[in-house]
Amino acid sequence: MLKPIDIQNKEFEKKLKGYDCDAVDDFLDLIIQDYEALCKENQSLKDKIGLLTDAVERYKQIEDTMHKSLDVARQSAQDIKNNANMEAQAIINRAKLDATRLSRQIDEEHIKKHQEMLKIKQEVDAYKTRIKTVCENLVKTLEDM
Repeated sequence: MLKPIDIQNKEFEKKLKGYDCDAVDDFLDLIIQDYEALCKENQSLKDKIGLLTDAVERYKQIEDTMHKSLDVARQSAQDIKNNANMEAQAIINRAKLDATRLSRQIDEEHIKKHQEMLKIKQEVDAYKTRIKTVCENLVKTLEDM
């Protein structure tokens, strides 16, 4: 690619019936100015492209990081959910064991109270029999008198 200095330093051969040197020099000066402006604009656009490319790369990295963070958050949520389910199941199992134990205790207490009631009933029956015997003996004693 030509540089403005290349245009400025270009020398042409002079011929007998050649172009007007001043007109050519003036035209070349105009070309140099336009060419310099284009070169500066081109460099400016290249710099902008570089900055924008860097920004896009940073945004891609941020996006990748966000995707990874989202994946980690999803996995953490799933782990928390799994742990909560396992803990809930453990609580349910403990509650079932406690309920079974309490049910057994209640059954044992019921049997114990039932046995006590039967024992008391037997004692009441024995007292009734003794009182009946005592009363019969009193009646007999009264009749014998």
